[in-house]
Amino acid sequence: MPSKTAWLIAVLLSSGLGSLGGYLATSRTLEEPLQKLSLTTPVFVLDRARWVKAIPPDATPEVVTKAMDAWRQKADQLAGAGYLVLDSGMVVAAPEDVYVHSER
Repeated sequence: MPSKTAWLIAVLLSSGLGSLGGYLATSRTLEEPLQKLSLTTPVFVLDRARWVKAIPPDATPEVVTKAMDAWRQKADQLAGAGYLVLDSGMVVAAPEDVYVHSER
């Protein structure tokens, strides 16, 4: 009957080899999708019309200017983070999850 030390070595060796095999399989499987992902530019669509509709009709010019400045700051913030920012008035088709909605 094998000793406890032999069992411990066998368990540790098989655990290590199993983990290494899993890591190699996962990294090879994800290699191509990760390369494709690194070549694409993430896109966000800012809906300026919805942003403007969120402004109350009786808003002062200062409130309108502040809202539009906030819209521009959001666009600049996203662009600074590496995103391509589009206005919804120029988008032909896009999934809903790329739209940035007003925080109001």
